[in-house]
Amino acid sequence: MVLALVMNPTVRDVLDRLDTDFSAVAAAVGNGEFALWVGSGISGRSPNLGGLIERALEFLRSAAVDPATMATYRPAFDEAIDLAETDQADVAPHLNTLLCNWPEQLRNAVVDRLWKKYSALLDIRIQGKDEDFILWEAIDIRDAFAAPAPPAAEHLCIAILVLEGAISDIASANWDGFIEAAVEQLGPGREGNIQVVVDPDQLRDGAAKARLLKFHGCIIHATDQPNLYRKFLTGSTTQINGWAGKPLFKPMVDRVTAVATDKKAMLVGLSLQDVNLQILFGNAREAHPWPWPCAPSAQGHVFCNQKGLGPEHLTMLKSVYLNNYNTDIAGIKASALLQAWPEQVLLALVLRIVTDKLNTFLLKHLEGSLLAPDVQSLSLALRNLRNAAAEHATGDRTAFTYSAIASWTKLLAIFRSGGLPLHPASYSAINDNVVALAANDQNAVAAGFGTLATMLSLLQSGADNKRWTIGSAGAQLAEGALTGLGEYPGAQATPIFLVRGAAEAIELQKAGSFSDGAIVIHGDDLWTMMQPAGPAAAPTSGRTRKRAPGRTGKITRHVCLKRLIENSDTMADLHDRFAKAMAL
Repeated sequence: MVLALVMNPTVRDVLDRLDTDFSAVAAAVGNGEFALWVGSGISGRSPNLGGLIERALEFLRSAAVDPATMATYRPAFDEAIDLAETDQADVAPHLNTLLCNWPEQLRNAVVDRLWKKYSALLDIRIQGKDEDFILWEAIDIRDAFAAPAPPAAEHLCIAILVLEGAISDIASANWDGFIEAAVEQLGPGREGNIQVVVDPDQLRDGAAKARLLKFHGCIIHATDQPNLYRKFLTGSTTQINGWAGKPLFKPMVDRVTAVATDKKAMLVGLSLQDVNLQILFGNAREAHPWPWPCAPSAQGHVFCNQKGLGPEHLTMLKSVYLNNYNTDIAGIKASALLQAWPEQVLLALVLRIVTDKLNTFLLKHLEGSLLAPDVQSLSLALRNLRNAAAEHATGDRTAFTYSAIASWTKLLAIFRSGGLPLHPASYSAINDNVVALAANDQNAVAAGFGTLATMLSLLQSGADNKRWTIGSAGAQLAEGALTGLGEYPGAQATPIFLVRGAAEAIELQKAGSFSDGAIVIHGDDLWTMMQPAGPAAAPTSGRTRKRAPGRTGKITRHVCLKRLIENSDTMADLHDRFAKAMAL
């Protein structure tokens, strides 16, 4: 099934693509078959390229009009103006004026034309200065990248894909440190999450869950240790053209080429205008060609670009598929373009992979039970829950991502321990196995992810059937893991706690977390068995009374999922029993 393209696709729209014509791609990402190739298009919080160009021009302009430095810098400034295809006569009246005060039309024209000639701008040489003078001194790249903003949605999603074991290789042309910062933020103090490689010597360091190959250098490293890492910053035309053949870079070139050879490539924010990358993918094809047709496997090269395929993308596809390209031009182009911005794609992939993992535990949890033949209804509810979450990923998607991470981490902390997370801003991964192997992780099975997935599915199923509405909860423990709102006039939001068993419920009770009317869904039946009436008297709904009604007249309701499942002959019976037990 192929969906019609949407002009401005949302995360929800991308999920639809991942469920249909890009389903093989989604499955392949979840099973670790793809490497991410990252470019400046995902680093909107980095210094704007136009701003860096203006830094270079203003430095050259001011030095070009200073009598003490005019002889050295005027030729370089004139070269930059010529590179911008601008008449020197148009610039002459403004030479003694700050660039920011030039006529807007002139300034924008110069900067815009240099945007795609940035490498050539960096290649302008100054008599007696280092070859990277424009980058290191004129732009002052260290100052430009100082005090970076927090990681954005794209970087957080990449970090989640690493922590969930879906991505183990990232090749980045970016100098910034956003991906590393995101991994550290979401997995604080956890050694072995990511291995950053700038200097080829670092390839020999201890392995990690993922390897970040910063093949054009890193400004963080270069700022901290310029004598060691400045030489790895690659940006000028001369540097890019000579990158593959320079002995300094050979181990990195070999490693990055191996990634292009061995793994499918998902390109996010990478324009491919640098000739060294075109050559690299061509060399990978010579070592081990990618097949076409590729079905039932995923296409080997997927571009995430809302604007469509550019000339550089098409050049790469022609280089990769050679004669096969002409046999199916439309098919190759269609399967290579996931037409959406990287932010939406990465968010959709995170939602898809987390849901797929939960579903594997759901299937395993109910395997062999009377309900197993109809378990797909719960799988569908999980997918609907995923889609409902995606509907909120509009507007400021970075704010959404931070909020979603906090909600998920709190939910898991309550489920696992009956308390708040130690690091509220961190991300709690299900496990670091690929989706196909997730349910083989006995620690994750013992952690109760099958139980949790069943709870979430039943809650969403009730919402799908208009019995209630499920929402996120606040940050305080007493506000629950989720909230439930009945579908009747005057209904008030009810805190819902999902707990693995009685031990976690007791911790919550000791903390005074159960407000009047709260609902606690238990994975086991120990709480029911501990009630004074004894297990024989426990109602089949799994509901027991914690205490006498308070001022609101509402008691804390305890729902025993284990008994609901044991007492249900069909899936419809389970849904009905669960709805009655919730009594929202």
